[in-house]
This record gives sequence, structure tokens and C-alpha cells, in this order.
Amino acid sequence: MLELLNAESNSQTHDIPTMNSELTKLYDSQPYTAYTEDLEFMWRWTIYQDNKLVQEGCSLTLEASRRSVEHVMSFFNMKRQNTQLEQEL
Repeated sequence: MLELLNAESNSQTHDIPTMNSELTKLYDSQPYTAYTEDLEFMWRWTIYQDNKLVQEGCSLTLEASRRSVEHVMSFFNMKRQNTQLEQEL
């Protein structure tokens, strides 16, 4: 049963949310966009690449959400630069 639930959740496509007044944009630089949402007991943050969900997480504060997104984006950007260098070689 658990495997079935995981298979279903992995096959779903999570597109970028329509502009919701409860969302706060944290990052917007092609091809990535990141948002956070206050759920009252935590902040949920999501990162999209080309309008597809690539990473999500939660934090206790808005500032912690910003730091988390910055950390993930630094990894994604470093990975992207390495991929570009490999293609040039």
C-alpha cells in the first residue's frame, strides 16, 4: 500500500502555482522561481525550475525559509555551472 502511494505521488506533475496572495516570492531568476507560504504553524517553501516543482521544504520562520531557499539555489546554480563547463569540454 505504501509503495502504491509513493508511486502515485511521484507520477504527479506539480506545476507552478497561480499567483496566490498568500504566497511570498523568495527567488526569481530564470529558470528558477521560489515561493513560501505561511501555514501558521510553519512556512512551506517550494522551488520551481521551468514551472515544474523541483524542491520543497518547510521552515519555522520566514527568514529560515529564505536561508533554506538560498542554500538550495546555491547548490542548483553550482550544479548548472558545472554542467555547462562539462558541455564546453
